[in-house]
Amino acid sequence: MTEKDAATLAKLVAGCREQMESDLCELVEELGPTLIQDIIARSDPAREPERRIAATTLKFALADHWAKVAPALMTALAGRSRTPGGGYGDARNLQIVTDAEMSLQLATGDVLERLVAACREETNALERRISYLVLRSAMKPGDTTFKLAPLWSCIESACGVVTEDTLARIALLQLVGKRLAEELPQIYRVINESLIDAEILPRLKRSYRDLALVDPEQVAAESAKMASALDRLVKARTKDGDTAATGPGNGNLELFDSLKTLQAAPQPATPGTHTNVVRMARDSGAARDVRPQESVTLDIVAELFDLLFGDPNVAEGIKGLVSRLQSTVLKAAMLNQRFFADRSHPARRFLDSISTVAVRWGTVVNADDPFYIKLSELVDKVQATYDGDMRVFDAANTELDAFLAEREKIEEQQDRELADAVHAREEEIRLTRVAQMHAQRAANLCIERLLGPNVPRQIEEFLRSYWRDVVQGRISQGGEDGAPTKDALQTVVALIWAVSPKHDPGERKRHADALPGLLRKLNAGFEEIGAAPTERKSFMDTLVDLQLAALRAEKQKPVTDKAKDKSKDKDKDKEKAKVEPAEQPVARGAGPTLQVSHATKSGVHVQDISLPGGDQLDAESTPDRADLRRVRQLVRGDWIDFITAGQTRRERLTWINNSRTLFLFTNSAAACAISITPEALAVRLRNKTATIVMPDRPMFERAIHGAINSLDKRA
Repeated sequence: MTEKDAATLAKLVAGCREQMESDLCELVEELGPTLIQDIIARSDPAREPERRIAATTLKFALADHWAKVAPALMTALAGRSRTPGGGYGDARNLQIVTDAEMSLQLATGDVLERLVAACREETNALERRISYLVLRSAMKPGDTTFKLAPLWSCIESACGVVTEDTLARIALLQLVGKRLAEELPQIYRVINESLIDAEILPRLKRSYRDLALVDPEQVAAESAKMASALDRLVKARTKDGDTAATGPGNGNLELFDSLKTLQAAPQPATPGTHTNVVRMARDSGAARDVRPQESVTLDIVAELFDLLFGDPNVAEGIKGLVSRLQSTVLKAAMLNQRFFADRSHPARRFLDSISTVAVRWGTVVNADDPFYIKLSELVDKVQATYDGDMRVFDAANTELDAFLAEREKIEEQQDRELADAVHAREEEIRLTRVAQMHAQRAANLCIERLLGPNVPRQIEEFLRSYWRDVVQGRISQGGEDGAPTKDALQTVVALIWAVSPKHDPGERKRHADALPGLLRKLNAGFEEIGAAPTERKSFMDTLVDLQLAALRAEKQKPVTDKAKDKSKDKDKDKEKAKVEPAEQPVARGAGPTLQVSHATKSGVHVQDISLPGGDQLDAESTPDRADLRRVRQLVRGDWIDFITAGQTRRERLTWINNSRTLFLFTNSAAACAISITPEALAVRLRNKTATIVMPDRPMFERAIHGAINSLDKRA
């Protein structure tokens, strides 16, 4: 850890304080319209008259006075005490309060508890770093700058300018607290990351595996709640006061044999279809002799895999991976129901590791990625060797942890080399963008001239994005009249013709002869722009479908007079029925405003994305302030889904330059990366071509909770 003098640390703390207060005030300023929508959604006619009146009062007060809250918050933050005393426990603050004031205090106390729980992971880490700073005299003892309770006190005070009505203020603070519970952890995360960058306790930095934050107190409470639900389910199935079994019954051997037979049977070949063999075993005669506790376990595991296989957020490749573990999961749960309520259970830790590694792929798994190969190897090993001995899972966890640690070192080195290469070329990149602007405009015009009204949407999106980048790169290298550029444009013509309907054998033969050359040129273009393998495969699959549809096209028959009469009758029927007019087709624009260029650095293909000058931006291409704030709150390790022509590419933020004017995203699942300016990323967030991957519970965690809650409600 680098030693820093008190002046440097004080400057660091001041910068963190300024950023936190600025982001908070900006957030509060933006909340007005959202809060009005929230209060409208809560305006239930069935509620008590007092609360309905309070909601109406608040709705009008928000419209009239919310603009005053951010300035009031700035004043409160500037004036709050940064010296000892003045907290909630200060005897000088004691006074007699009215019933209304007591209700307000209780309500705001509940909100504060919710905020504390939401921010605990970040505030605990920050508290440890602040303690280190205090030892270096960077902050005065008792400084409450980053403490949540005084911060909430300032927010509560600022909200007082909206209304004096007690019930309306309670409703307002509850709504504000709900929104802040989502946003405040992000603000604290940025502070922690700034201190990590300054090497203040960097050992506390999260690994890329730790996508979802884990609060020990919350985990303990959830485990107790789950154990209670399990007890209720078992008691509901225990007849005549019999004690539910705590160990495996005699019928379990037959059940496990049945399950092994079912899982060994050929699985459906249809993509996206997974057989729940646990449910099949539960419904078979082999399950007739199980005891109440085992019956509950069977139902939970069957429901668990139903939820997993139906979860749209879990990639098909991962579903296929975990489907091979069905008999293993059931056996582990049968032998010890602690599996459901205890995250530290060896089998649970292994299953949750699959979830945390799977985040690198999103909804499309790269089966050639070393991470997937390793997971598949371990799944097969566990499935083949588990016989009830937890050491099998312990060994799998140890092997996976060692693999992940080694891969993380490799990725860190690769990312460092790439970041150094990008950093060394920052000025060159800036100058290149000016030239790329002209090349991109020319490429857009070239593509536009070749597009017709009948080009399939998927092909048009491909040409306006991926292939536009190919044309742009060739224009930059050899000009619009160069042979490479002309070849790229001829490929556009060939591609459009390849997906156009073919009405006679001669056209089909011509198509078959030209197809190999077209595919070679498309693959060469993909190589030039460094498209990820998953993006390339997805487009090629789409192209195959469109070509098959074109080849199946039948020759159009001439329209007879009789057919015309029938057509007229149909039109009259539609007019009589007063059918609503069809929705007008959306106008197709000229493509993204963002500037895109491609280069290879340290053996990795880098796509550079930026915005042109402000005078060239229309309203839709101007960054939104809220999106810019979200971008500012990104820290290293965050994941972004970049969407181009319907194809998603998941990348991890691995480097930010000192001025925070350039972000570098990488993913070792493919030898390509993205460097992007904050403004360009904010525009992509706005137009939904990029989304921030939010932390979530591991998929098994979600499925277990969902299965037990579902059965508990039906019990």
